[in-house]
Order: sequence, then structure tokens, then C-alpha cells
Amino acid sequence: MKMKKVLPILMAAVLTTASLPMMANASDASSQTESSTESSESTEDSSNSEKSSSSEAENVTSDTQDKDTTGDNPENTKDTTADTTDADAEDSTDETEVIEGDQVDTDNVVTLGENLTTEQRDAMYKYFGTSADKVRTIIVTHSDEVKYMEGIATAEQIGNTTNSCAYVEPTNSGGIKVKTANLNFVTSAMIASTLTTAGMENCNVIAACPFEVSGTGALTGIIMAYETASGEKLDEGKKEAAMEELITTGDLADSIGSEEATQVVGEVKEEILDKGLTDPDEIGDAVDKIAEKHDVTLTDDQKQQLVSLMEKISQYDYDLDSIKDTLNNLSGKVGALEGVWNSVKSFFVGSGDGILNDTDDSALGSNIITDSNVDVSGFKDGLLTRIINFFKGE
Repeated sequence: MKMKKVLPILMAAVLTTASLPMMANASDASSQTESSTESSESTEDSSNSEKSSSSEAENVTSDTQDKDTTGDNPENTKDTTADTTDADAEDSTDETEVIEGDQVDTDNVVTLGENLTTEQRDAMYKYFGTSADKVRTIIVTHSDEVKYMEGIATAEQIGNTTNSCAYVEPTNSGGIKVKTANLNFVTSAMIASTLTTAGMENCNVIAACPFEVSGTGALTGIIMAYETASGEKLDEGKKEAAMEELITTGDLADSIGSEEATQVVGEVKEEILDKGLTDPDEIGDAVDKIAEKHDVTLTDDQKQQLVSLMEKISQYDYDLDSIKDTLNNLSGKVGALEGVWNSVKSFFVGSGDGILNDTDDSALGSNIITDSNVDVSGFKDGLLTRIINFFKGE
């Protein structure tokens, strides 16, 4: 009886003893798993920490390099800026940036030379009789001038800076009327005649600078302003011919005078376009005839320069009536009765000279040089006085 009671107790003890290693092994396995997990997490944290430190080090290095480039190494800064500028210039080769007044209710456009100071730009707006918030404004760069004039003008004629300004107002008739201020070499008549070659028609133009300049670079801004104002892209070949005409007329003016040079070039141009002359010999005969008419003696080089220019111009189609309107303004080919009628009409409906009458000479100082290919004196004295003065030759 006693043995039967003891036996189950012994068996239970054996079984309990046998299970202890298994439990211990399970406990060890669990402990190892947790330890492995913790070790893995620790490794990941360490790795992340190292990555973070490495990233921070890279950022510090990058920041240091940026500071060196922009602060301690101006040459690198200059090179980087130049590359960026060149890239931007390539992207915007055929686009004209309008920097002010792009929402204004007018077609008028002002161009300003990039090298003018803020005060000089303000003076130009005042001279033009307008302000930045009333017109569209374009900044003309030196690269713009080089683009138009390289290969035609000398480096000295192009210069190193861009200061000339322009103000362009499209009109419906009357040809091209030009007024200049502080241009001591290029005249209003030269500019007007040249603009017809570029393909421009019917507009009022002011070309000016806060101080005296030759004016050879003024044509670039005028053409850019006209294209923006009219929304019309002028033929590249015509623009090139126009630049060449300005330089040719200027060179000729050095020896025979600006008025005579302008008349000869303008009348030869009218002759070849009117008669459709394209042959060099025929063009040469026209040059000789008109030079003789104005009692001008040309050298062989001057004649050849004119013939070469006219050959280029003869390749293009032009509105001859528009060109004649402008050339008539230059030569004063307006009869007495037509002059009286124009005075009467202008009194009632305006002269059509628009912006040319609104300039403020005081904005450019007391020694301003002005020139115009039309009478822009206005009608402030009244109609009767104007008519009387006309017959008196005043």
C-alpha cells in the first residue's frame, strides 16, 4: 500500500527533474533571441548614427566649399556667374525682356542703356516726358549692340559701354520723324533714313543720352523698341543693311559733311528702289549722277562703299511711298500751300509729332545738343501767328 503511494510521487519527481533542462534551454533561447534583437537594434542605431555623422560632415564640407566660392575666391564666382549668364543669354537670344510697364495701355516703348545709373535713367524718363509706370521699358545691353554691329562697325565705334536711349511711338502715317539729344555725330536725318532701310514705317523716334555720345549705338535700341512696340519682327538682312548704311553715311560725313552725306545716300537709295536697279554698274551711274547734283566729289573707295551698300538694299522689298515720306521730311520737299494746310490741320487735330513735342530739355542740363528732322516747335503761339510766321519764313 505504501509502495503504491510512493511510486506516483517518484515518477512526478523524475518528470519534473527531466523538464528543467528543457525549460532552461527555452529560457536561454529566448534570452539569446532578445539579446540578438537588441544587438541588431544597437548595430542599426550605430550605423544610422554613423550615416548621420557622415551626412553632416558632407554638408559642412559643402557649406565650406560654397563659402570659399562666393566669399574667398572671387575668380570662381566670376566664372560661375559668367557661365550662368552665357546660358541664360543662349536661352533668350530671340526674346526681348520688357522690364517695366508690361501691362500699360500704350504701344510706346523706352529703351535705356545698361550702363546708366539710376539717376541717369530717371533723367531720361523726365526728358522723354514719361515715367517707368506709363511705358514699356527695355534695357539694351552691350552684347545687344555687338550682335547688331559686329563686323560692320569698328571696335572703337561700338565702344565698351551702352548708354544711348530711345523712345519710340508708332503712328499711322507721316513716315519716320526723329529727334535727338546729346548725339554729337549721328544726326536725326541719318537715323531716319537708316530706319527706313531696316524696314520701319511711320513712327516718332527720340534718340538721346544724358551726356554727349557719338550716337552710333543708338540704332540698336531704336530697332528693339520698334519691334516691341509694333509687334513686328524686322528682317535680319534689312537690319544689317541699316547698320551698314549708318556707318557708311557717318564715314562719308567725315569728308563731305553730314547733311550732304545724308542727302546723297538717301537719294541714291530712293533712285535704285524706284527704278529697280540691281546691277553694280547701273547703281554706280546713279551714285555719280546724284553726287554731281549735290556738287560732291567721291573717292573711288567711297563710291565703291556706296555701291556695295546699295547692292544689299536692292535685294529687299520696301514700301517706296513710306520711304519717300521720310526722305521728304529730310529734304524739306513740302510745297508752300501744303505747308500752310499742314499748319492749319495740325492746329485742330494735332501735328502727329506726338512724343517729339513732349521732351523736357531741362532734364539733361543747360548744354544739351538737340536735332530734329521735322519742325517740332509746337503750336503754342496760335494758328494765326503760325500762318503769319510761315509766310515770313520764320
